[in-house]
Amino acid sequence: MSNFNKESINRWLTTTNHKDVGLMYFFATLLFGFIGLLLSLLIRIQLYQPNNGTEWLDWAPGDDSGAFYNSLVTMHGAVMVLFFVSPLSFGFANYVVPLQIGAKDMAFPRLNALSFWTFLFGGLVAASGFVFGGAADVGWTFYSPLTSVEYSPGNGVNLAGAGLILLIISVTASTINFIVTILYHRQPDMDIWDMPIFTWTMLFTVILMLTIFPVLLSSLLMLVGDRLFETVFYSPETNGSILWGHLFWFFGHPEVYVVLLPELGVLAEIVPVFAKKPLYGKRYIIYSLIVGTFLSVIVWVHHMFITGIDPLLREVMSITTELISIPFAVIMICMIATLYGGKITFPTANLFALGAIGIFVIGGVTGVFLSSAAIDYHLRGTYYIVAHFHYTLGSVVLGVVAGIYYWYPLMFGRLLDETLGKLHFWGSFFGTILTMTPLFILTDMPRRVYVYEETSWGIYHQWATVGAIVVFVAQLLFLYNLVRSSSHGEKAGSNPWGGSTQEWGDDDSST
Repeated sequence: MSNFNKESINRWLTTTNHKDVGLMYFFATLLFGFIGLLLSLLIRIQLYQPNNGTEWLDWAPGDDSGAFYNSLVTMHGAVMVLFFVSPLSFGFANYVVPLQIGAKDMAFPRLNALSFWTFLFGGLVAASGFVFGGAADVGWTFYSPLTSVEYSPGNGVNLAGAGLILLIISVTASTINFIVTILYHRQPDMDIWDMPIFTWTMLFTVILMLTIFPVLLSSLLMLVGDRLFETVFYSPETNGSILWGHLFWFFGHPEVYVVLLPELGVLAEIVPVFAKKPLYGKRYIIYSLIVGTFLSVIVWVHHMFITGIDPLLREVMSITTELISIPFAVIMICMIATLYGGKITFPTANLFALGAIGIFVIGGVTGVFLSSAAIDYHLRGTYYIVAHFHYTLGSVVLGVVAGIYYWYPLMFGRLLDETLGKLHFWGSFFGTILTMTPLFILTDMPRRVYVYEETSWGIYHQWATVGAIVVFVAQLLFLYNLVRSSSHGEKAGSNPWGGSTQEWGDDDSST
């Protein structure tokens, strides 16, 4: 606390240094992550048992406890996907990518700082509905006509939209900055094929973001027009609901790969270090990333199989959905091949990396079934989708947490406590499995139902709630570990893991 003075505050408010910006992303996304996690815990408590009353939600803003539950669901999804997982990867990228490619800083340092502050204010604005009459309660997909003034007359949708527009400004600034930095600010002797794999995955990530986020911006501006200026872009009478579905999912499904690609880069950095082997098939991974990035923007219609779209389009999108599993299966095979025959060690960073691979395989396999329109017709809107999606995103979270344990010594000059770290891993890993696996069985229960009758559903929700509590407690251990280790952790030295990438050769390895 002795360093918390006017000079240090001014430094953090005005800094343009890529390491400082990376750390600010790191702390801000952890804040949003704990907010999103708390919202999920409230959801799980409500679903713990059948006929669960909503009296415990009476403290919520407004008079409708059901609407507040819907706000929990909406903001949990939006915060975790848009303001936690993806920006945390940008925290790593801001800190690590310039070091990996030998750049002095980002190409546009002030633009980099702007991207952080617009991201932070965007997240705060989007979540501020909880204290201004109620947050958005239409689901994180913001389906029309639920977002119309008729069905959502409060400020929640307006504030969420404003927050997302600020986020898009942040994304646009960031993507341009990373593309220019990676392509034009590498050290002179570094060929593009020599770049570390994490830098490669960030390059594909920002290219994908620059492709899809303008579509989200256009969609939101039309939504603003409908709500404030009485335009009719999303009017049901003009098939506006289908228009929103196409526009949103053209953004929404590739966004899954926006959060996935950096995590794959983190895993590909960590696994070889602790297997004591070079990364197997680096070029195969890069080619797979090219194919996967391209295919990611032509699979979105599988989210709309039950909307009455053209059967030919449905067949095409069914095929592309099946095809996109191939490049990511190749990447997983390369990861496993890297482990084969290696002298594997199991510090916490590697445990999280291996756990992420296992969880991702389950998430991926359960998603392939949804490429079938016949199966999707039955499962769409059920808790099977919730389980599949959270297994996929759960893998991403485990992967980026692996990155925290791996790069924490680089950022802070100290090691995280390994005993607390392993408790954190096992609680997170088995807690995730315990939370999501029972939900695969609920193929006959609709999502977003907050009170349900006495059925067999109850036991599965009880197990899921216990798992959510385990995950939450594990993250409290993680928070304690982060805070304690920043001042009392074992000093790391310049290269504690024996990493071969260039960031570990940087002399200024701590703040």
